[in-house]
Amino acid sequence: MNKSEQDFLLETQNEIAALKERLTALEARVAAFQKKADETPAEADEVDFTDVDLGVAEPVAVPAPEPAKAPAPKPESKPESKPEPMAAPVAAAPDYAWRKDNPGMLVKNIRSGISLLDRAQFIGTLFKEDFALYDATIAALNEVNNLEEAVSYIQEHFPQWNLGSDVAYRFMMAIRKKLG
Repeated sequence: MNKSEQDFLLETQNEIAALKERLTALEARVAAFQKKADETPAEADEVDFTDVDLGVAEPVAVPAPEPAKAPAPKPESKPESKPEPMAAPVAAAPDYAWRKDNPGMLVKNIRSGISLLDRAQFIGTLFKEDFALYDATIAALNEVNNLEEAVSYIQEHFPQWNLGSDVAYRFMMAIRKKLG
């Protein structure tokens, strides 16, 4: 074995030893986390982060969604008139996975159903780095009464969103954690 092969072998062995040490440290952290999780009651109280200061001076007000209007009554048709031709069926709303999947444990506030990582991704992706818009949207969505109102609000205010994307799925599932 020449000098360069010996150096490579020694360097590789040192790297393996360092990785083993790192693995041992990570396993210890996982064990500590599992121990802490085992000590926590199975049904922990919901954590509400609504009063957490995130460094935003004033949230931007986003108008609340308007309630759905009742359709206007149709005039009665006269018996002697011909029946009107049937209109083409309206395209059904897409059957997104977030409409069917189980949202998990229900929350009282949408904010408490969103992890820090998801919040960062929502702000960065869906809200184009506009925290104030994200904050105002969550506040407005907390006021809606059902999923259809929430969907209408999102479609009205964010028509550019791809509601079939992974990030939109996670956002809609967070909304469903409140609305069921």
